[in-house]
Amino acid sequence: MSNNRNQRYRYLIAIFLVLPILGFSPGDTYAKTIIRFATLAPEGSAWMKAIRALDQEVRDSTGGDVQFKLYPNMAMGDEKDVLRKIRLGQINGAGFTGVGLGEIDPELRILELPYLFDTEQELDYVTDQLTTYFSDRLKDKGFVLLGWADVGWVYFLSKKPVADPSQLDGVKVWMWEGDPLAEAFFEELHKAPVQLPITDVHFSLQTGLIDAVYCSPLAALALQWYTKTEYISDIPFTNAIGAVLIDKGTFDKISPDNQRILLDLSRKQLRELLVQSRKDNAESYQVMLQQGLKAAPSTQAQRDQMRTVGERVQQRLTGSLYSQELLDRLKGLISEYRASHPGKK
Repeated sequence: MSNNRNQRYRYLIAIFLVLPILGFSPGDTYAKTIIRFATLAPEGSAWMKAIRALDQEVRDSTGGDVQFKLYPNMAMGDEKDVLRKIRLGQINGAGFTGVGLGEIDPELRILELPYLFDTEQELDYVTDQLTTYFSDRLKDKGFVLLGWADVGWVYFLSKKPVADPSQLDGVKVWMWEGDPLAEAFFEELHKAPVQLPITDVHFSLQTGLIDAVYCSPLAALALQWYTKTEYISDIPFTNAIGAVLIDKGTFDKISPDNQRILLDLSRKQLRELLVQSRKDNAESYQVMLQQGLKAAPSTQAQRDQMRTVGERVQQRLTGSLYSQELLDRLKGLISEYRASHPGKK
């Protein structure tokens, strides 16, 4: 018995002597984390440059313990495909637009209600006030919010002038397949859009299956959708949100120190990206005009009519996408901002 006990002690001592040589220690529970990350953004875009810069900063600051493996340009499919692959463990994180975010938590789509915000500053104020609320909801659904990355103001691009959505009669307008917010919007306009995944839009414009789309100017330029249209609306009808998320299971495998580094660097880099993308969106609108796209001007009466449509959409979606309580809170924040910043539109 004594010999067996001594033999076990010698065996345990041998293990503790060998583990440091292999690069482990009894308290070392955090391995290197490679975040397989998907995005719709094309290579070379400001979005991808920002994510590559984030990857390098995170690698440098964590000594290579946390790093990204990037899959740009819709390589992993549409956002629903990406979400399914995250849930299967095939990838670990992604940059999502509002459509993908709404698949995770429908309440997030409240930030994209049509004709709700007048300025980017209003949107920033509301988003800042609601970040903790949405971050907690995303954690409950298995995701960690690394930061916001808005797509930008959304305009109609079409082959005939569309100054406001009521002029979509006879127009084969695209709708992102399965988007409940867009569906409610078109229902209020009594229009029947052509539902397609975003991966099919360019080809469908080429073939004539659709002849109108909606997106940010930067996206229209980067995806070359504008080359298949002739007009762009003069004012946006909504702001498309975006965010970078990581699977909570993956995040929990990262050491607490490296979690803080990842969060801090992500929020810094994504804030810089937000500022740059807003500048790029404004410039992209002008570039497309210079290259022959024509603006479809709207009257004040048309703009007032659009706001009325927006209010009807708000009420239609209350109770399905979000609660009346959240809508009241959001509109209260907008009023709060406008009261403290009079005249800024």
